[in-house]
Amino acid sequence: TPRRAVMNSVWTNLYASSIAECKAAYELAGTTGNTNLQAISLVLEANNFQILTDIFGPVPFNEAVVPGITKPVHDTEEVVYDGILDLLDQAEALFANGSGEFTATADFIYQGDVAKWRKFGASLKLKALMRISGKRNVSAEVTALVNSGLLMSSNDDSAQLAYTASQPDANPIYETIVYGNRAEYKVSSVLVDELNQLSDPRLGVFAQVNNAGAYVGNVPGVENPGNYNGFSSPGEDYLSPTLPGVLLSYAQVELYLAEAALTGIIPGGVPTADTHYRNGITANMEFNGVSSTAIATYLSQPSLDFTSVVAGKEKIGLQMWFALYGQGIESWTEWRRTGQPALSPVVDAQISVIPKRFYYSTDSQNFNQANYQAAVALLDNGDTMLSKVWWMN
Repeated sequence: TPRRAVMNSVWTNLYASSIAECKAAYELAGTTGNTNLQAISLVLEANNFQILTDIFGPVPFNEAVVPGITKPVHDTEEVVYDGILDLLDQAEALFANGSGEFTATADFIYQGDVAKWRKFGASLKLKALMRISGKRNVSAEVTALVNSGLLMSSNDDSAQLAYTASQPDANPIYETIVYGNRAEYKVSSVLVDELNQLSDPRLGVFAQVNNAGAYVGNVPGVENPGNYNGFSSPGEDYLSPTLPGVLLSYAQVELYLAEAALTGIIPGGVPTADTHYRNGITANMEFNGVSSTAIATYLSQPSLDFTSVVAGKEKIGLQMWFALYGQGIESWTEWRRTGQPALSPVVDAQISVIPKRFYYSTDSQNFNQANYQAAVALLDNGDTMLSKVWWMN
């Protein structure tokens, strides 16, 4: 059941809080000549705009959070993506000749390590380019990133928000399920089945056994009141208050590079794709505490191999889906792009297909009606969850 209040809060928080704060940080850092902090603010701004356009479609970009403009124009998604890439290019130029420090304890992602922020910016650009690779030839830009040596190269480079051990600054999954006492949140049967088919050791990390000592997922959309204990809860690690909030992981970067090599965006073909693919799987398993022996056993399975582009896309897409466990919006977005794994609408869904986008904010409709209507006209099915965003096939 789509909840418009949730969609409204995403829109409002990203614009009124996140993007506004990024722009303010950029201006304040400029007054002291702290170009590194300016670059960081641009990286975060780009990340926020990508989330917005990926889930809503055409959104205000050029006129967003500009003093004096209260009714911003919604830019097309292509224009927003051009802007996102430009923000990241600006950030890299500032990093390359950067100066200025900031308090490590004020940085909840990299604890003041500017070199890692620079890698985050480059890797975020890779993600943006791969997301639109079905609409544009991004080969030259992706190849340049690979050759730059600036992409994430280990789990230590992953962009992760550190949470505290207690609310209100604990991981939101913990705050909702544990602190909020929401026992109805269970692992999906689709995830359990996919992991079981590959004897994937992450199952015991992603989920807990039910009251009968077995891993049993709840069929999405089926309500089981009074039988919560018959289904697997998320794993203990994923219910920890200090579980880091992942913005972008090294595993994602490797899986993007696997896809890029497989599809000819970068050189190397299947052999190079296979190397990045296995690097990505290994990185996510290590993040999830899987032993090196279990990882080696898993990677030795013939069922993980591929020799064709079609099979490679399917297997890389599935591993990306696994790697994005705990990152709801991002996993949905990648699924919309790749279609992997094969999914169906939940039981008794209110719409006939898996949602393709969010409804626009009601504030946008109420206070910016003309520009809202112009944006709706750009969508193939209007302001509904059936309309495709620009980069979807």
